[in-house]
Amino acid sequence: MKKKIVLLLSITLGILVLLIPFLGSGRAASPSQKGCPACDSFGVQRSPERKEAPVFSLNSLDGKQISLSEFKGKPVLITFWATWCESCKEELPVLNNFCVGKEDQLVWLLIVIDGERKKAAQKIVNQNKVTLPVLLLLKEKAMDQYGVRGWVPQTFIIDREGRLLGKIVGPRDWCSPEAWSCLKELLELR
Repeated sequence: MKKKIVLLLSITLGILVLLIPFLGSGRAASPSQKGCPACDSFGVQRSPERKEAPVFSLNSLDGKQISLSEFKGKPVLITFWATWCESCKEELPVLNNFCVGKEDQLVWLLIVIDGERKKAAQKIVNQNKVTLPVLLLLKEKAMDQYGVRGWVPQTFIIDREGRLLGKIVGPRDWCSPEAWSCLKELLELR
């Protein structure tokens, strides 16, 4: 009798272990949530649902008004950074180098969260020869809309339709093969 109970419990436990991945969602994975091993290894926190990315319009370092809606139809990455953040400053030239030759496939916007320090931001951009658009966050609510709190850099990944796919918190090695593999897989790039 004890052997039957132990056997039944073992079978039940085995079935539960096999079903755990399917119990959370209750439905098949959407295309945005299909497996992305490169994303997992690169540290992308996937958005649970494909919601519209918050739209913003900000001034760039060179005085132009830039709106997220200008880039509909193209994947966009947005990195929030700060002039006081050492890892942010180290990551800027790496991001810039990563984007060389990929301008036709994606847009990368750099939003400096302490935009009132325009001169400091300009100095950092010049020293690092950054050519990506740098936007100044002053009193606008973009940081709150994206839920950026406490830690920078934070990078948000937006698909061609303007939907938020996920975010990356903290610096990454954007020149690693995993970086491009991750974005190609997630954004269906070539």
